[in-house]
Amino acid sequence: MERLRPGWYLEELFDAEYQQYRLLAYLRKVSKEFLAQKVYPSLGDLVASYMEMTRISEELHHVSSEDDPQIATLEDIVSFSLPRLESAIEEGKNLFDTIAHTLEVHAVGVVPLHRDEGYLFLRRGTESTIRVYVYEIRHLYTADTQQVAIHLSYLREYSYSAFSLGFLRVREHLLKEYPHLPVPYTLAVESPWIVPIEETLLPIIRRSLPQWAKETPPHTLG
Repeated sequence: MERLRPGWYLEELFDAEYQQYRLLAYLRKVSKEFLAQKVYPSLGDLVASYMEMTRISEELHHVSSEDDPQIATLEDIVSFSLPRLESAIEEGKNLFDTIAHTLEVHAVGVVPLHRDEGYLFLRRGTESTIRVYVYEIRHLYTADTQQVAIHLSYLREYSYSAFSLGFLRVREHLLKEYPHLPVPYTLAVESPWIVPIEETLLPIIRRSLPQWAKETPPHTLG
Protein backbone atom coordinates (compact mmCIF):
# COMPACT_ATOMS: atom_id res chain seq x y z
CA MET A 1 0.00 0.00 0.00
CA GLU A 2 1.17 3.54 -0.71
CA ARG A 3 2.80 5.13 2.36
CA LEU A 4 1.83 8.49 3.83
CA ARG A 5 5.13 10.30 3.36
CA PRO A 6 6.20 13.49 5.14
CA GLY A 7 4.94 16.49 3.17
CA TRP A 8 2.40 14.40 1.27
CA TYR A 9 0.05 17.42 1.09
CA LEU A 10 2.59 19.27 -1.07
CA GLU A 11 2.83 16.54 -3.70
CA GLU A 12 1.09 16.79 -7.07
CA LEU A 13 -1.61 19.51 -7.10
CA PHE A 14 -1.49 21.96 -4.18
CA ASP A 15 -5.22 22.32 -3.85
CA ALA A 16 -7.21 21.83 -0.64
CA GLU A 17 -10.02 19.78 -2.19
CA TYR A 18 -7.61 17.58 -4.12
CA GLN A 19 -5.41 16.86 -1.08
CA GLN A 20 -8.45 16.16 1.06
CA TYR A 21 -9.59 13.62 -1.51
CA ARG A 22 -6.13 12.00 -1.46
CA LEU A 23 -6.18 11.74 2.32
CA LEU A 24 -9.66 10.18 2.37
CA ALA A 25 -8.60 7.62 -0.23
CA TYR A 26 -5.55 6.76 1.85
CA LEU A 27 -7.58 6.43 5.06
CA ARG A 28 -9.99 4.03 3.32
CA LYS A 29 -7.01 1.82 2.49
CA VAL A 30 -5.75 2.07 6.07
CA SER A 31 -9.14 0.97 7.35
CA LYS A 32 -8.92 -2.13 5.15
CA GLU A 33 -5.42 -2.83 6.51
CA PHE A 34 -6.74 -2.62 10.07
CA LEU A 35 -9.63 -4.94 9.20
CA ALA A 36 -6.98 -7.41 8.03
CA GLN A 37 -5.28 -6.93 11.44
CA LYS A 38 -2.27 -5.25 9.84
CA VAL A 39 -1.25 -2.45 12.19
CA TYR A 40 2.08 -1.35 10.70
CA PRO A 41 3.41 0.53 8.82
CA SER A 42 0.08 2.40 8.63
CA LEU A 43 -0.10 3.34 12.32
CA GLY A 44 3.45 4.68 12.32
CA ASP A 45 2.77 6.78 9.22
CA LEU A 46 -0.44 8.16 10.70
CA VAL A 47 1.27 9.20 13.92
CA ALA A 48 4.15 10.84 12.04
CA SER A 49 1.75 12.76 9.79
CA TYR A 50 -0.39 13.84 12.74
CA MET A 51 2.67 15.20 14.56
CA GLU A 52 3.76 17.01 11.40
CA MET A 53 0.31 18.53 10.90
CA THR A 54 0.10 19.56 14.55
CA ARG A 55 3.42 21.39 14.27
CA ILE A 56 2.25 23.16 11.11
CA SER A 57 -1.04 24.10 12.78
CA GLU A 58 0.87 25.75 15.62
CA GLU A 59 3.06 27.65 13.18
CA LEU A 60 0.03 28.87 11.21
CA HIS A 61 -1.27 30.63 14.32
CA HIS A 62 1.56 33.13 13.89
CA VAL A 63 0.89 34.04 10.25
CA SER A 64 -2.02 35.60 8.40
CA SER A 65 -3.71 34.00 5.39
CA GLU A 66 -5.65 37.09 4.35
CA ASP A 67 -3.28 38.07 1.55
CA ASP A 68 -1.68 34.68 0.87
CA PRO A 69 -3.85 32.06 -0.88
CA GLN A 70 -1.20 29.37 -0.36
CA ILE A 71 -1.33 29.84 3.41
CA ALA A 72 -5.13 29.68 3.23
CA THR A 73 -4.92 26.42 1.26
CA LEU A 74 -2.52 24.94 3.81
CA GLU A 75 -4.85 25.95 6.65
CA ASP A 76 -7.75 24.19 4.93
CA ILE A 77 -5.71 21.01 4.44
CA VAL A 78 -4.44 20.95 8.03
CA SER A 79 -7.84 21.66 9.65
CA PHE A 80 -9.44 18.94 7.52
CA SER A 81 -6.69 16.39 8.14
CA LEU A 82 -6.02 16.59 11.88
CA PRO A 83 -9.33 15.16 13.22
CA ARG A 84 -9.38 12.41 10.59
CA LEU A 85 -5.79 11.40 11.31
CA GLU A 86 -6.55 11.40 15.03
CA SER A 87 -9.55 9.13 14.51
CA ALA A 88 -7.55 6.67 12.39
CA ILE A 89 -4.73 6.63 14.98
CA GLU A 90 -7.23 5.78 17.70
CA GLU A 91 -8.55 2.90 15.60
CA GLY A 92 -5.03 1.57 15.05
CA LYS A 93 -4.05 1.88 18.72
CA ASN A 94 -7.21 0.08 19.81
CA LEU A 95 -6.41 -2.77 17.42
CA PHE A 96 -2.80 -2.89 18.65
CA ASP A 97 -3.90 -3.02 22.30
CA THR A 98 -6.64 -5.58 21.67
CA ILE A 99 -4.24 -8.01 20.02
CA ALA A 100 -1.51 -7.38 22.59
CA HIS A 101 -3.88 -8.23 25.44
CA THR A 102 -4.78 -11.60 23.88
CA LEU A 103 -1.18 -12.84 23.79
CA GLU A 104 -0.17 -15.54 26.24
CA VAL A 105 3.45 -15.11 27.33
CA HIS A 106 5.46 -17.37 29.59
CA ALA A 107 9.05 -18.33 30.26
CA VAL A 108 10.20 -21.78 29.17
CA GLY A 109 12.61 -23.83 31.23
CA VAL A 110 15.21 -22.41 33.61
CA VAL A 111 14.93 -18.68 34.25
CA PRO A 112 18.46 -17.20 34.46
CA LEU A 113 19.41 -13.95 36.16
CA HIS A 114 20.48 -12.41 32.84
CA ARG A 115 17.40 -11.86 30.70
CA ASP A 116 18.54 -9.25 28.19
CA GLU A 117 19.24 -11.89 25.54
CA GLY A 118 17.84 -15.23 24.65
CA TYR A 119 15.25 -16.99 22.51
CA LEU A 120 11.68 -16.07 21.72
CA PHE A 121 9.20 -18.67 20.48
CA LEU A 122 6.16 -17.53 18.51
CA ARG A 123 3.10 -19.63 17.75
CA ARG A 124 -0.22 -18.51 16.26
CA GLY A 125 -3.60 -20.13 16.76
CA THR A 126 -3.63 -23.82 15.93
CA GLU A 127 -0.60 -23.63 13.67
CA SER A 128 1.79 -26.57 13.96
CA THR A 129 4.77 -24.23 13.69
CA ILE A 130 6.99 -22.63 16.31
CA ARG A 131 9.00 -19.71 14.94
CA VAL A 132 12.23 -19.13 16.81
CA TYR A 133 13.85 -15.71 17.15
CA VAL A 134 17.00 -14.57 18.91
CA TYR A 135 16.51 -11.37 20.85
CA GLU A 136 18.79 -8.87 22.55
CA ILE A 137 17.76 -5.92 24.72
CA ARG A 138 20.30 -3.11 24.73
CA HIS A 139 20.09 -0.32 27.30
CA LEU A 140 21.36 2.99 25.98
CA TYR A 141 22.16 5.73 28.47
CA THR A 142 22.67 9.43 27.88
CA ALA A 143 23.07 12.30 30.31
CA ASP A 144 19.30 12.86 30.48
CA THR A 145 17.54 9.74 29.30
CA GLN A 146 17.60 5.98 29.19
CA GLN A 147 16.55 4.28 25.97
CA VAL A 148 16.07 0.65 25.06
CA ALA A 149 16.99 -0.87 21.70
CA ILE A 150 15.49 -4.22 20.71
CA HIS A 151 17.32 -6.50 18.31
CA LEU A 152 15.14 -9.39 17.11
CA SER A 153 16.31 -11.79 14.41
CA TYR A 154 14.59 -14.84 12.95
CA LEU A 155 16.48 -18.10 13.48
CA ARG A 156 14.42 -21.07 12.30
CA GLU A 157 11.14 -23.00 12.60
CA TYR A 158 10.13 -26.21 14.33
CA SER A 159 7.03 -28.33 13.90
CA TYR A 160 4.93 -28.09 17.04
CA SER A 161 3.23 -31.01 18.74
CA ALA A 162 1.87 -30.88 22.27
CA PHE A 163 2.64 -34.59 22.67
CA SER A 164 6.16 -34.76 21.22
CA LEU A 165 7.81 -31.45 20.34
CA GLY A 166 6.55 -28.73 22.63
CA PHE A 167 8.33 -25.62 23.82
CA LEU A 168 10.63 -27.40 26.30
CA ARG A 169 11.82 -29.89 23.68
CA VAL A 170 12.44 -27.10 21.19
CA ARG A 171 14.54 -25.31 23.79
CA GLU A 172 16.54 -28.49 24.40
CA HIS A 173 17.21 -28.80 20.65
CA LEU A 174 18.42 -25.22 20.53
CA LEU A 175 20.76 -25.70 23.49
CA LYS A 176 22.45 -28.56 21.65
CA GLU A 177 22.49 -26.93 18.23
CA TYR A 178 23.48 -23.42 19.33
CA PRO A 179 25.60 -23.79 22.48
CA HIS A 180 26.90 -20.17 22.41
CA LEU A 181 24.09 -19.24 24.85
CA PRO A 182 24.60 -21.82 27.61
CA VAL A 183 21.57 -20.84 29.72
CA PRO A 184 19.48 -18.55 27.51
CA TYR A 185 16.30 -16.96 28.75
CA THR A 186 13.47 -18.35 26.64
CA LEU A 187 10.07 -16.73 26.17
CA ALA A 188 7.08 -18.32 24.46
CA VAL A 189 4.48 -16.02 22.91
CA GLU A 190 1.20 -17.56 21.77
CA SER A 191 -1.49 -15.74 19.83
CA PRO A 192 -4.99 -17.24 19.77
CA TRP A 193 -5.46 -15.74 16.30
CA ILE A 194 -3.59 -16.08 13.02
CA VAL A 195 -2.43 -12.48 13.15
CA PRO A 196 0.05 -11.06 10.57
CA ILE A 197 3.57 -11.47 11.90
CA GLU A 198 5.60 -8.67 10.34
CA GLU A 199 2.84 -6.03 10.37
CA THR A 200 1.44 -6.72 13.84
CA LEU A 201 2.94 -9.38 16.10
CA LEU A 202 6.60 -8.37 15.80
CA PRO A 203 5.88 -4.67 16.50
CA ILE A 204 3.91 -5.73 19.61
CA ILE A 205 6.74 -8.03 20.69
CA ARG A 206 9.36 -5.31 20.25
CA ARG A 207 7.28 -2.89 22.30
CA SER A 208 6.57 -5.40 25.08
CA LEU A 209 9.78 -7.44 25.28
CA PRO A 210 11.63 -5.39 27.96
CA GLN A 211 8.64 -5.67 30.30
CA TRP A 212 8.14 -9.35 29.56
CA ALA A 213 11.80 -10.08 30.30
CA LYS A 214 11.40 -8.49 33.74
CA GLU A 215 8.08 -9.89 34.85
CA THR A 216 7.07 -13.03 32.94
CA PRO A 217 6.70 -16.04 35.28
CA PRO A 218 8.09 -19.45 34.34
CA HIS A 219 5.84 -22.07 32.83
CA THR A 220 7.53 -25.41 32.18
CA LEU A 221 4.70 -27.37 30.56
CA GLY A 222 4.73 -27.94 26.80
